This record gives sequence, structure tokens and C-alpha cells, in this order.
Amino acid sequence: MIFNQSRYVELPTEQGNSHMVLFVKKIGVVGAGAMGHQIADIMALNEKQVIIKDVNMELVNKALRNVEKLLDDLVGFHITKADREIERIEKQDGVMLTEEQKKKIRERLRPTYDEERKKEIMSRIKGTESWDGFRDVDLVVEAIAENIDAKKELFRRLDEICPRHAILATNTSTLSITEIASATQRPQRVIGMHFFNPPVTLPLIEVIAGLETSEETVNDIIDFAQTLRNHRYFMQPICVKETPGFLVNRILGAMLREAFACYEENVASLRDIDLAMKAGAGMPMGPFELADLIGIDILYQVDESMKRMQGGLLQQRPIQIIKRMYYARRWGRKTGRGFYEYPSVETG
Repeated sequence: MIFNQSRYVELPTEQGNSHMVLFVKKIGVVGAGAMGHQIADIMALNEKQVIIKDVNMELVNKALRNVEKLLDDLVGFHITKADREIERIEKQDGVMLTEEQKKKIRERLRPTYDEERKKEIMSRIKGTESWDGFRDVDLVVEAIAENIDAKKELFRRLDEICPRHAILATNTSTLSITEIASATQRPQRVIGMHFFNPPVTLPLIEVIAGLETSEETVNDIIDFAQTLRNHRYFMQPICVKETPGFLVNRILGAMLREAFACYEENVASLRDIDLAMKAGAGMPMGPFELADLIGIDILYQVDESMKRMQGGLLQQRPIQIIKRMYYARRWGRKTGRGFYEYPSVETG
């Protein structure tokens, strides 16, 4: 691949020198579900033009509403940040701050996100059910269902539509980057870019190269990802070998499967297992709370995918609860019912 200097921008580093970073102006996101709309949010937050696509405008419009809800939460967080800090200081230290001290805290923690900035961010996101807006993208992030045939067909289509310089990234959590890239005529520009749910607050991105992915593409995505920030932190990309489950899901899956086994064996109730892992192992969420957040459907698809590829840690005795919940459509927070119930969640 010829190095196109015009598509790179020089950025300073903390050491005082500089390096070239791929200039990404417009990003396409395919798949407007739980991950897709949050990835679109992050890209627009970082002043990128975003086009988000799904099979119909009902799904796209729902995604845009979800992005707006996320930004409303961000604005609310910033508006109340100073008052929460004042309350924390007074409660923790047992002192009453003077009005002058409170004023200084409010000046220091002045909101950086407000309604005007929210509107600017929303204006950068366009929704569509067609491919027309993908003819001038610099990067595409695919976030559709974890199905290898569907992903390969999508990447074949993207390869035909997107400009030759565009990088095609998949948010797959387990599937082979090399196999997905085989559907294109640009395997050197195909890469895994695995965000973690919810990406608006979790900063990790696993960057996975396929067998034919070029070193230039890997460096471009790592450098680009390091310039992004979500609602709380700068994103933290790491390079991971192409292996079933990659890194986090391989480790996390083993822990979750053991928790599910303990539940099936009646070692303890699911609430007590969650409590034990939070109070005893320092986890911010228990395994069943985490499963509901990730999505039971996602866990089932990941597990089936890893079994097909014979990767990761496979238990001798199969765990049945996730399969049963998958077919009962008890998929967690997204459907209002998983291991726990979420009556306020919209399921339509």
C-alpha cells in the first residue's frame, strides 16, 4: 500500500517530538444497536463526522434517540459535578465550606458539556438506511450481530463501496479477522477494533490484526484510537493476537462460566454470588449483573463461536443456563429481563 502523506497529520507527543497520525474526518458505523450507537457517540464527541446505518430507519432513529440520552446524561453529570464535589468534601472531611471556597470549586469544575455542545455533537451524526454516505468515509466500524457469514457479506459490500484508502474495522468479540477480511480485496486494510460495553465509560479497545493486516493499518488504528476519549477517559487501545475470544473475553468468559456453574449447582444464590465477587474479590459488578449488562445473547454467541474455533478455556461439563435463557429471550437489560428484572427498560 502506498503511503499517502496527504491523509496523515502531524501531532505532538508528551516527549516534545511529533509523529504522523492517520487523519480521519468521516466515520461510518454499521449496526445501530447497543454498541453501534455508543461508538457513533464517541466518534461525534471527538469532532468526527459520523454516518450510522442499519437495515431500516426505525432502528436508526432509535439509535439517534439513544445517543441523545447518553449525551443528556453527560451534560447532567457535568452540571452537577461541582455540587457533588462540594458535598463529598463536606461529608468526608466534616467541614463546612465558605461561599468563596464553593465558588472556587464551581469555577474549577465548570461544565465542559452543556446543551449547546450536545447539539453540536448530535449535528455531526447522520442516520441512514442506504450506502450512499459511505463513499467518502475514512474508517468504518462494523457493529452488527456476531455472525461470521453476515459479517463477511457486509465486508464484501463495504469493500465495493468505500474508498480504497478506508480502513474497515470489525467490533467482533471472538470471530476471525482473517476470515472476515477474506471477503474483501483489501485484507491489509481490515482490522479488529473491539470496544467494550459500555464504551462511553469503558476506555479499552482491543486492536486485532488479521494475517494480512498491514503494520501501517495497525499503527494507524492504535494512533487514532489514542486521540479519542469517551465520556470519562481517553481510550486505551492494546494490541491483541488473533485468537478465539481475544484477551478479555477469554479471561472473563472463564470466570463467568464458573459463576454460572456455581449457580447451577446451588452453591449460592445468584445475588449472593454477585455480592461475594463484589465484596470479596473487589469487582465493581457481580458476574450476573455483568452478564445482564453485556447481554445473554452476546454471551451465548461468543461461547458458541469459541467452541466452533476450539479456542479459549472450554469446560468439561457444559453450562446450560445461558443456552436456556438465550432461547427464552431473557437477554438482560436490553430486553428488561435476564438474571434480574428491569421493569423500566423499553423493549420495543
